Amino acid sequence: MTCELDADFTQFVVDTRPRLVSWAFWRYGDAALAEDLIQTAYLNLWEKWEDYRSHDPEHKKALAYKTVNRVFIDYKRKKSNGYVPTDLTSYDVVGESDIEAELIATESVREVLQAIDQLPDIFRKLIESVYFDGNTVAAFAESEGLAPKTASRYRIKAMQMLRGLLGER
Repeated sequence: MTCELDADFTQFVVDTRPRLVSWAFWRYGDAALAEDLIQTAYLNLWEKWEDYRSHDPEHKKALAYKTVNRVFIDYKRKKSNGYVPTDLTSYDVVGESDIEAELIATESVREVLQAIDQLPDIFRKLIESVYFDGNTVAAFAESEGLAPKTASRYRIKAMQMLRGLLGER
């Protein structure tokens, strides 16, 4: 039953993710925020997936969009109460040429990778799994034998640690 549930959810993510990412980016105007919202929304959906399995595919898609909206509202509420986002800050590189922009971006990536290497092992593995391998936090939690909420808290802590290592506030 668990493998069937995993396969069903994985297929749902594969089917919905590209359009959901585009929609969230269009709606909220920030690629990093859109990714964070979608990851959190998928985690929320995963936690109740067994209840949603019997719904038709269009209803499931509507749930995904609605969940992203709810996650965004929660994010705004937290932010208004002093919450500091824990995602890697997105930025636009502006330079004289494509080569200059690429060099700046490459140096920034190098700094981020060095900071990731300084994280405790479980946090580093989580960041690599979610941001490099494209896995969900829920998938990482399952692979490591963690509760999804624990893995989510680890992600938040890892992002806070990265911000500290990179000198961001």
